[in-house]
Amino acid sequence: MPERPIGSALKALAGSNVSRGFESRPLCLMTYRLDRRFVLRAIGLNLIVAGVSAALAFLLSFVGALAWVFGVLAVMAVLNALRVLGMPPVVARTDANEVRVGGFLTVRPVHVAWSSVEDATTDGGRLFFDRVDGEVLAFPLAYVGGRADELVVDVYHRLNTANGYQRFDPS
Repeated sequence: MPERPIGSALKALAGSNVSRGFESRPLCLMTYRLDRRFVLRAIGLNLIVAGVSAALAFLLSFVGALAWVFGVLAVMAVLNALRVLGMPPVVARTDANEVRVGGFLTVRPVHVAWSSVEDATTDGGRLFFDRVDGEVLAFPLAYVGGRADELVVDVYHRLNTANGYQRFDPS
């Protein structure tokens, strides 16, 4: 199969193989969203709140202002359930400088710079970040569900890039 002229020109400028290594290099910003089993719990809770609020709005319809308050609460709970269903919250985000784990419906968000991470290991469904200051940050991989392996490989690649050499083996 003949090469396109653009590829040949790029190879001539940059060397023999321009695309070598790009497949394994992570993108600038990777986002990992909450797994659907946790999302469904949040949606169910919102719908329960909406149902109870709607029932209270109908029962208290003789008190105008209180019925409106519960009616608005019911609508807001349904809209929040649809928002969470349409776009689950981000629970992990990696970029060239840092990793952020945690977020809405999970643990408190923590930002960790790659330069302050000594080691990253997995054990028992958790991703552990050993920090330079001696603290260990544990993040449950269940929050990202089926993308857990992808997150671990991304973390190892980003640590290798931050350290400037191949220190961690993602396999």
